[in-house]
Amino acid sequence: MSTAWFLAGKYLRPRRNAVSVITLISVIGVTLGVAVLVIVLAVMTGFTDLMKSKLLDTQAHFHVRGYGGISDPESVLARIREAGAEGAPVVQSPALVQLGQMLDAQIVVFGVDEQDVRKYMKVDGALKSGTLKLGRGEVIISSEMARRWGVQLGDRILLHAPNRLTGLVRFKPEGGVELNPDSPVYLPTEFRVTGIYSFGKYDFDRSVIFVGRDDAAELFGLPWGGASIIYGWVREPFNMEADLEKLRDALDGLVVTSWQEENRQLLGVLEVEKRMMFFLLVFIVLVAAFSIANTLITSVYQKTREIGILKALGAGDGMVMQIFVLQGLLVGVIGSLCGTGLGALVLWLRNDILNAASRLTGQTLFPKEFYYFNELPSHMVPGDVLIVVLCAVMLCTIGAVIPALRAAKLDPAKALRYE
Repeated sequence: MSTAWFLAGKYLRPRRNAVSVITLISVIGVTLGVAVLVIVLAVMTGFTDLMKSKLLDTQAHFHVRGYGGISDPESVLARIREAGAEGAPVVQSPALVQLGQMLDAQIVVFGVDEQDVRKYMKVDGALKSGTLKLGRGEVIISSEMARRWGVQLGDRILLHAPNRLTGLVRFKPEGGVELNPDSPVYLPTEFRVTGIYSFGKYDFDRSVIFVGRDDAAELFGLPWGGASIIYGWVREPFNMEADLEKLRDALDGLVVTSWQEENRQLLGVLEVEKRMMFFLLVFIVLVAAFSIANTLITSVYQKTREIGILKALGAGDGMVMQIFVLQGLLVGVIGSLCGTGLGALVLWLRNDILNAASRLTGQTLFPKEFYYFNELPSHMVPGDVLIVVLCAVMLCTIGAVIPALRAAKLDPAKALRYE
């Protein structure tokens, strides 16, 4: 076996012919294929991990809903604590923001208590300016909203409740609409901006504002002290099946959903996309394996006389076959190692490369409006890298089998007469 390894290594760097150049091209092909696979899988894994992290930063671990809202959230919170979890009542509803003649309908109001915001929602770390104080008539907006609306700390905005706006008019039986005489007089509520936050998750930052829970209940016409939903948190959000079972038993009559269930479609799409990208990009390595087969076929023809000499000296078909299979294995190993190193380097410099490419093309290659994050994430998982390397080495080794069989079947007498 040591002789086969020696000859396989020697044939990778021969003298006086061009096979070494072809071998180099094969190694480069494997390197690029492995690097692309490592980069794509790391980016997809990083994207999924960061998405989960941002979801947990901006959402609760579980949600408790009742039909028509929750009129007595304190009793529900007591049952949640008995089940070993924590919760916070929230008044959550879409709203319209008015600044002068401008209306923005892409807003969701979170009516929360100040202590719950600090304890559970980690807004302290996301606060960019101002305070987290949620007194009467005070609102916390995102930096994206401040930019979009052209407002700053101390400015005032108006909030409209859609459910109360729609009550101002009614449909006439004969067609058309008219003012609803039974509707109470309604005016929008004025709020002063006291804080500006940014979680770095674009869809959340562009739509969610925080106000006091009593202000939100008054704005949307809910009972004093009530809530539309209860946000809850457990110790292990990634392994909460047992906690969910306890909560559903304790909260009979209410609907309890986990954060994975709330985001099932998004998380499922990310997982399927990662598998599909791996499946498609494996074909890059497969092309490199065909290149290796071509290289070794050339090598067999150029080393016909040497193969004849080896067989004349007693080398069996198995040993000759081993030499060329090991050549493919070595190319796969070298290419995989180089590809892993190249992939790690590109991932380390990924945002610099992305910014440079954006400047050269004049286009934003990673728009946060579509991907929700301010930079390209990545996470190299050793298991994923190992699978990529094993696949590359296996394909390269299989690619060497056909030329190895051709070499093993050479007749030594004919090979020695080869010119």
